[in-house]
Amino acid sequence: FPGPGSGITMADGTLVFPSQYWDESKKPGIPHSSIIYSRDGGKSWKSGIGAKPNTTESQVVETTPGVLMLNMRDNRGSFRSVSTTRDLGASWTEHQTSQKALLDRVCMASIIKAKVIAKNSMKDVLFFSNVASSVSRQNTTIKASTDLGESWPAQNELLLDERRTYGYSSLTRIDANTIGILYEGGGDLYFVRVPVNDIIR
Repeated sequence: FPGPGSGITMADGTLVFPSQYWDESKKPGIPHSSIIYSRDGGKSWKSGIGAKPNTTESQVVETTPGVLMLNMRDNRGSFRSVSTTRDLGASWTEHQTSQKALLDRVCMASIIKAKVIAKNSMKDVLFFSNVASSVSRQNTTIKASTDLGESWPAQNELLLDERRTYGYSSLTRIDANTIGILYEGGGDLYFVRVPVNDIIR
């Protein structure tokens, strides 16, 4: 397992966790982000193949039934890498936002899909949190995508903490109007309740 964050239950009941493995065929080994999944309630598990080499600390969401999106820390730096699969990780397709949309300073990040009230209607929204910088671990930020990760509009963004931090975070849905975030500050852990309307404007 690649660190803090959470697994998901797909629409059909499949349990999915982000994972990673090392390819030791070359030295030093190369990490790959992937998933593991269970269709029998956790009694047995299978693994997908690597979505992209030299990535770690990924998080996974189901955008639409049967489609998984893997959001990855990329050791190349500057941006997050994103891939999707329709066959539980047997094959992957690089997403059009990969290495373009989400700034990152080679750090863990969090992404969840949550059903919330946004602009007076209930909808599925992707929320993403990380240190939104390509140069240092600072600017802990929550972003929202109302089109399930196809775009991340600048107006749907909330800067929580501009200080330099360790940078790890984990999002959760509290209720239809509220998102929660646990994140590392400058030596302390913080849990903050954030109104959805403060992120989606």
